[in-house]
Amino acid sequence: MSMAEEVSGLAELIQAKFPEVTVHRFQGPALPAAGEFVIELKQETRRSDSRSHTLAERQYAIVYYAEQAEEAILSLEALSRYLMNERTEAGALKTGEARALRAESFTITSPEKLEGGLLKGTGTVVINTREAVAIRQYEKIQKVEYRTTINLKGGMNE
Repeated sequence: MSMAEEVSGLAELIQAKFPEVTVHRFQGPALPAAGEFVIELKQETRRSDSRSHTLAERQYAIVYYAEQAEEAILSLEALSRYLMNERTEAGALKTGEARALRAESFTITSPEKLEGGLLKGTGTVVINTREAVAIRQYEKIQKVEYRTTINLKGGMNE
């Protein structure tokens, strides 16, 4: 699953929980306003899971701008609970595909004050997904023939 699909899925979930907010993807606004979310890629790590699969672990920073520190923390906490606990899929992030992703963790850090007086609260969500490794395709066997011989003389006493 691509990053764009994951970010779109996260944005849809944020909009479902907070319908009145604006969600920016991959890059924050030049002039942030209170009540806006930003989803940014923080880190991606890929490692071999097996001969046929690769494990992709992605960390996304979900930033929320607020006028009060309490509002920033409580909004991120509500989003964290929604992603991890409250949905019927028990944390499975629905995307456009039939597959689902799972949020492994959600970490919230203290809000920091920006120059314009706004506060920036950040939550980090970790999502793991397994991707199939490209395997060389071989031509299938189309026809199999076999021949049998019955040896009636060998080893039998008459």
